[in-house]
Amino acid sequence: MIRTSWQTTVMAIAAVICLTHLALAQEAPRRPADAIENQAPTLPKYIKSLEVYPLGADQPIAPIGRPLFSYSDSARIIAAGAIWAWGSEGRPLAMAKCWKNANGTQTCAFSLTSDERVVVRGPQFKTWRPDEIQIEAAELAGAPAPDPKDAVRLRQIKEQARRFTAHEFWNSDNSRFELRLLSQPVHRYHEEKRKIVDGAVFLLAIDDNPQILLFVEILSPAASEVRWQYLLARVSSADLHVCLDGKEVWARERTPGIVGTSTDYYWHMVATPEP
Repeated sequence: MIRTSWQTTVMAIAAVICLTHLALAQEAPRRPADAIENQAPTLPKYIKSLEVYPLGADQPIAPIGRPLFSYSDSARIIAAGAIWAWGSEGRPLAMAKCWKNANGTQTCAFSLTSDERVVVRGPQFKTWRPDEIQIEAAELAGAPAPDPKDAVRLRQIKEQARRFTAHEFWNSDNSRFELRLLSQPVHRYHEEKRKIVDGAVFLLAIDDNPQILLFVEILSPAASEVRWQYLLARVSSADLHVCLDGKEVWARERTPGIVGTSTDYYWHMVATPEP
């Protein structure tokens, strides 16, 4: 009886989401092609210069047309920092933390956030082609039955995100730095392909500088017996550790050479300023 009730609740949530998106699609007038093209210049030049392809595909995936989060970090001499994502439907295929360095170079720290591999062609003939994926879905046990109301469900998702804590080691003396969860998700999505009824991306950060991506997702009963799940991905070269309810559930060693290599699932693509 409990399982049936839960399935009915989630199916109701899925129906509400589908009807909402259908209504928006019917109400929103179609924009002419020139209006869409005129929106492109709002993307920074370094984002427009990147072409992101699913492995083996001929058509690139467009970036979400705005930064999901913006920040600066004077202690680390980082300016104009932002989180960007590619793939407007469902969980992003790839994400990147991009910033300007003191010497004028631009760094895009790419992180593979899908279970599908990608190829990214950037400026100055640079290419990112990760050999392996990094994310693994894990059951988020102890979560409540999701509420059909979006506002209540968002509150539930935030409550689940607050169960996570994280820290990192960076300096040569291995000083420990505590990360803080930014309370608001930077992106929400749903995805029929993966049976994701509702999903949200949170940031674990030093001050406002993101270090880890936390994905919290609700699955429909047809997906599996896992009703809530979480996934983690790095956007930092540090030695990273994440705990759930005080118990460590995820750890990643420091990125080799800080920048990594162009075949890693996390890599710094550094572009020099154009003359």
